[in-house]
Amino acid sequence: MKIHLLRKYVLLVFLFSFVSYTGFCQKDTAVLKGKIASLNNDVSNVLIINLNSKKSTITDSLGLFSIYVKLQDSLRITAVQYLSKEIIITNDLINKGVVVIHLIENIIDLSEVTVTPYNLTGEIDRDIDRLNIKPTITSYSLGLPNSDVTKMTQSQRLLQEADRDKYIKIEKKDPEGTDQLSEILSYTSISVVINTHKIMNRLSGRTKSLEEMVARDEKTEMERDIIDKFSKKVICDSFQISEENFEGFITFCISQNDFLELTQSGNSLQIWEYLKSKSIEFKEADILRE
Repeated sequence: MKIHLLRKYVLLVFLFSFVSYTGFCQKDTAVLKGKIASLNNDVSNVLIINLNSKKSTITDSLGLFSIYVKLQDSLRITAVQYLSKEIIITNDLINKGVVVIHLIENIIDLSEVTVTPYNLTGEIDRDIDRLNIKPTITSYSLGLPNSDVTKMTQSQRLLQEADRDKYIKIEKKDPEGTDQLSEILSYTSISVVINTHKIMNRLSGRTKSLEEMVARDEKTEMERDIIDKFSKKVICDSFQISEENFEGFITFCISQNDFLELTQSGNSLQIWEYLKSKSIEFKEADILRE
């Protein structure tokens, strides 16, 4: 009798433990570690999105990433240079040390390619060797002074020309004689130079106009950098922003005071998370306007 009761007790404990474990596995999250693999293309800055939790991450320079997942979650892997891919999270994937994901290159098929002149084959490596192309000589390769200085845009050069120097410059005159009186007077003989060019540009509004032009150029460059990193389609699909509102969304982000410093850091993951948070604010503001 006691043995029979003991068996029942052991069976109940086993069933309870199994049900608890199953429920735990279904509800609890786990960290999935993975690696993007490709023979030819760059594997850094590949976007990994958990479509269920809306969490996302970006691969490092080696293609490695980690993200929180649950069973049956869907992950979307996307990048400009690859075809998008989706995977379903299973126990086998979670229990693996590192999940290796192979992506297919996004190749654009052309109807016809004509390679001319010089009897080129179309294979870049072979053609470069055959043509014996010499490296481009630049001021940097020659080691010339100031070769590492960033080239100014036309708007920046115009602004510098219109607003250079101080409004008033005080200069001491050189003594015309060498006698003692001239030496004494040289300490008090000064001239005041008024920068009428700068003052007129300020009063006419030309300086302000050029400053606005420089600001527009910088915003356009930042917008181009964002699209190069993530692509317009990825941003619209990930944040549920229509393509007609894309320009407005990017302008909204660029106009924030902390955006310039963030983009200069070059951290793709931080930029992505920033865009993600601002997309919520943008959509809320857009709804209020409607």
